[in-house]
Amino acid sequence: MYPKPLESRARESVGVMRAKSVADLARAVDKRLKREGESSPGLRILRDILEVVYFASLKTEEGKPLQLRIALVNPRDPDPGKPPRPRADRWKIMPLAKQLPFTVPTLVKLSKAADPWSSSLAVYFDSEGIPFVWGLIDQTIHFNTMLFRETESGYAPPGLFQVVTTGTADLTIYREYGFVARLAQDNLLGTQSNVFWEGPVHDRLWIGIEKYLAAIFARQQNHHSPGWEDDWTGTLTEKWIGTLCRILLGIQRYRHGGALLLTRSNAELDIKYKINYSRLPKSLISRGIASIRMTRARQKIVEDYFDTRKIRMPITLYLDESIAESDGEDFQDEITGCVRFVSSLSCVDGLILASPDLSIRGFGVEIRTKNEVDSVYLAPRPKARASSLRRLDPNHYGTRHRSMMRYCAAHKNSVGFVVSQDGEIRAMTRVAGRLVMWENLQVHLLWDLDFRRQIPSRAKKSAGPTGRR
Repeated sequence: MYPKPLESRARESVGVMRAKSVADLARAVDKRLKREGESSPGLRILRDILEVVYFASLKTEEGKPLQLRIALVNPRDPDPGKPPRPRADRWKIMPLAKQLPFTVPTLVKLSKAADPWSSSLAVYFDSEGIPFVWGLIDQTIHFNTMLFRETESGYAPPGLFQVVTTGTADLTIYREYGFVARLAQDNLLGTQSNVFWEGPVHDRLWIGIEKYLAAIFARQQNHHSPGWEDDWTGTLTEKWIGTLCRILLGIQRYRHGGALLLTRSNAELDIKYKINYSRLPKSLISRGIASIRMTRARQKIVEDYFDTRKIRMPITLYLDESIAESDGEDFQDEITGCVRFVSSLSCVDGLILASPDLSIRGFGVEIRTKNEVDSVYLAPRPKARASSLRRLDPNHYGTRHRSMMRYCAAHKNSVGFVVSQDGEIRAMTRVAGRLVMWENLQVHLLWDLDFRRQIPSRAKKSAGPTGRR
């Protein structure tokens, strides 16, 4: 017997899909805690806590979904991993004078004072398993800015796990620096798709990344031994990918919806506002060069003078390190300004048009491709193996998605990113004659073991966490 065609298998898989619930999310959290050797509160308590947050997310405040962040923290041992010398910006928990019932009305009231961008609610349960609110956690902003890639380090938040509402009936669970699971309405997602580091999307992006790396390495050849580029490829690649993710997150923040198209061609595009904005790729290159200069000077100080305990060191070497560090900070600030500028272009109807190196060529762009797409295939993993693809009807998506589908299907080397008004970010490109799409992208900076395993060998050597514990 011949195997069934992909389309038939995909239709069958759609028919048996079951709507997921808070109970499924509780099971995912319980499994993760046990896998990491932690004592789980148990399925009943987890379900009770997550149900309250879920129902609170259905409420609105001035027409907008309620935003919440809670952490499950034991008040009897709130900080078991406290470092000997914590920095001044590390979080602290301020206990409430009186414990409050963990209910939807309580969360609605406290959400006005506990903005999830800057603070969290500390929650736990009593001997009978009844949850309660017992404190407020400050300095959450530093973890969030790291999560959104605006800084490169930060302390992991407290507790066994954190629950964040990212929209109506949309809950995401984090544990320290890692993603645990997400319940998006009735869909449970146990992993995030890291398409930026492997698979067809990464292969398309590599065109711009390779150009960026070549520009940096060409300026450094006289200062290093052969093969030194391999030690920097991972770190520099992360900077480039992180900048692309920051643009997508910036578009997401506006809650207006938007799209970013990376392509070399102007064919079948009506560019309403043409610009030539190449400042972003130039600042990325400058930032990379400054990082290498600073590291080179710092290593020389340590290896030639500090480790050998020499009394004197040339002042020029110290100046080289200080100037490179200062330049790097300036270029990083420049990148932040570029990211905000590019993201704001999405507020005009139409997509943002970029070259593979992230130079912006226009905004308010309308796609003129007329040929409709019969099918789009959803890939659960970055590599988009044919056996795992699930066939979907493009008509289930809005105008912005369908126009991007038409373009990417017609132009095989293009990559499209679409951000829905509800905040969902999707990527799409053509793979072996099919239009393939990915959801639940890992755009946030999350240092966990799953991420480390996904880094391809060509960019692996220097990629790693810079978080503080």
